[in-house]
Amino acid sequence: MNTRRRALLAAALAMAVLAALSACSAPITRVARVSPASENLPAAAGRALSAQPAPTGRSTVIAWQPSHQADTGVDWDEHVICGDIVDRAIALLVEFEHVKAWETGMGLSGSNGYRPQPKNTPAFDSELRQSNSAGASVFVSVHNDGGAPSGILGMCMPGDVDSRALAERLKSALVSATGLPDRGMREERLYSLEPAHNEAGIRLLLEIGDNKADRAFLLDATNRQAIAQALADSLRESDLP
Repeated sequence: MNTRRRALLAAALAMAVLAALSACSAPITRVARVSPASENLPAAAGRALSAQPAPTGRSTVIAWQPSHQADTGVDWDEHVICGDIVDRAIALLVEFEHVKAWETGMGLSGSNGYRPQPKNTPAFDSELRQSNSAGASVFVSVHNDGGAPSGILGMCMPGDVDSRALAERLKSALVSATGLPDRGMREERLYSLEPAHNEAGIRLLLEIGDNKADRAFLLDATNRQAIAQALADSLRESDLP
């Protein structure tokens, strides 16, 4: 091999070595591997996690009307107890849309019944506007009774078959969850349930306990959570869209 060829080969070899050294000394970017949440769980737990369906919304809008009354018993703020129950139920039912139709700025008094006439109807009208504006198709009014026997009572307008069916379902769930007596169903004309004022297709009222007979039970936050859970479970398992 002549001198010129040896020089060319030596130069090429030197360039190759320099390129290799340069590549070895270049900084290396490391990509962190992100494990799925189920990877760090036991196999059975991982399968259970992956089997859970993604949360899906439902089209029903539920209007909740807690009592706005504070004059239904001695040292008893019915609106506080019922408002708390409703807040807890809404928090559990994330798949539904809700409106809390509650007017506490127009007097903490009122009466839904026609014995002889409803009282403080402007407050009820405000609540019904909130429900109607939200397009609610289910209206659930939550109250505590006063001077009645212990237990759970469901109410709806006379002859309202669909509302009665859901009211009975919710009442039964509450009786089972709380152990309070079943006071049955009553069909009665009530101002906030009248279709002339309330545009929801299903309209019902629940008397959950009595403010004297069941006072200690209702004042216990654990029991109010059980009430909310029963309402949430029953509505979730219903055929509401």
